Amino acid sequence: MERKLLFIADKLSEDALRLLKDLPIAVDNRPGLPLDQKLLAVAKAHALIVRSETRVDKAFLEHAECLELIVRAGVGVDNIDVDAATRRGIVVQNIPDGNVRSAAEHAIALILALARNLPQGHMSMKEGKWERGKLTGVEVRDKVLGVIGLGKIGRHVVQMATGLGFKILAYDPYVSPRLAEELSVELVADLAALVERVDFLTVHVPGGAGTKSLIGEDILNRAKPGIRIVNCARGGIVDEEALLSALESNKVAAAAIDVFSQEPPGLTPLVSHPRVIVTPHLGASTREAQENVAIGAVEQVIDYLLHRKLHSPVNAVVLDPELREGMQPYRDLALRLGRLHAQMLDGNPARIVIKFYGDIFTDKVQSYITNSVLEGFLGLRSDQPVNVINSRAMAKDQGLAVEARSEGKSRYFQNMIRVEVASGTASRELGGTIRGRSGLRLVSLDGFQFDAVLEGNMLIVANQDRPGMIGVLGNALAAHNINISYMSLGRDRPSGTAIALVNVDEPVPARVVEDLRGRDGIVWVRQVQVG
Repeated sequence: MERKLLFIADKLSEDALRLLKDLPIAVDNRPGLPLDQKLLAVAKAHALIVRSETRVDKAFLEHAECLELIVRAGVGVDNIDVDAATRRGIVVQNIPDGNVRSAAEHAIALILALARNLPQGHMSMKEGKWERGKLTGVEVRDKVLGVIGLGKIGRHVVQMATGLGFKILAYDPYVSPRLAEELSVELVADLAALVERVDFLTVHVPGGAGTKSLIGEDILNRAKPGIRIVNCARGGIVDEEALLSALESNKVAAAAIDVFSQEPPGLTPLVSHPRVIVTPHLGASTREAQENVAIGAVEQVIDYLLHRKLHSPVNAVVLDPELREGMQPYRDLALRLGRLHAQMLDGNPARIVIKFYGDIFTDKVQSYITNSVLEGFLGLRSDQPVNVINSRAMAKDQGLAVEARSEGKSRYFQNMIRVEVASGTASRELGGTIRGRSGLRLVSLDGFQFDAVLEGNMLIVANQDRPGMIGVLGNALAAHNINISYMSLGRDRPSGTAIALVNVDEPVPARVVEDLRGRDGIVWVRQVQVG
């Protein structure tokens, strides 16, 4: 049997390396090589372990003649071109749990530092001062802590904060009420309503377009006076300019920031503000976290090279050709139905039911399509990549019940998928099908029937069913020079409610959406992007 070769490009701990001793795996452990020597080393490697130092881009991968697996000894994969690896059939994995405890502890440490003015007291003493009266703090017992994001780190924060005596409110539109109940936290449906009630606020959501400036001027204006804010998640989630303004107006009593939109941030007014505690992105910087990710990376390589076992793949490359090729249009449909549900979500999801109509949906295909729906639904707000391999496990992690079932034949379509997302009090159902070889169509929404093109930027507009409403919609968009590429209409009954699904050439500015919402006869408006 050929011995597989592992190339370790960045430094790992001795404990991690000892796991490889006496195994039928050849090891090339040379961290810190210059790029030209790394390219020579990776040429014959079957597995590669990197941390953040080695950039695995498309050019790097062109030298990897035998590579099957890349493991990032850490949470993020921002230094790896995952798309390029996928095209070459290389599995990419990370260590999603390696720094969870460390990040949660850092958030709790900053909360306590804010409560008791610890850094200010330390610096005051170093300057020879004794300012007991000036640095009086507050107890955290019976204070209200708001936790934004109940992912793995957020849940650890909840458990630790509960032990400190906090009363906890949480905001996360993607977790089930059952999970919140298990954590003994009150789940608040509206972010603004959360900040109005809390004394401390801590953020634990992923970065990206969906959470950029999540805590911005509008939310800070609604916040309870004297709130203390912690961000150990990603830079930019808390709008730094808006936070500085709120500090200067005393709306915010104090803040602790570990992550910044630009790192290092330099000595900005926010960094130098006397009521702001800052640390240089230390959330995962503990000996234990670094050891955990190193050991986890080596264990993943061993399991894959010796047993072909995957742990936490961030790309979906191990698919049967039948599923990858023949079912690709239905996978695309499933992804878009999931994304559409995520953007139209009211309340917290408790259950997702995927119903299959037609003869092509075997048990194996149903499993594949169900995981694709979950990938689309969970992918917009996850703090790690979501794919067809890990989506079912992530849904379980969020307390989301998932059911797939066959419904026989459809009255109208040869093959169709319906996806229902239910919260504790309401549900919404979307139906989709394929026209021709790859025409993705949305054919139903909560009982309304359509033939809508499921692609790109869309406006979904509900209005009173009366003459002239199509003109109201068209004129509002035309006034802002927004072109309609396709429109489909449905209604529940004459003179009842009608819904228009409108494809537009580009995203509709928020001011235009608000303009539409204010028009006479418009019931509600949603803007979505489905891919």
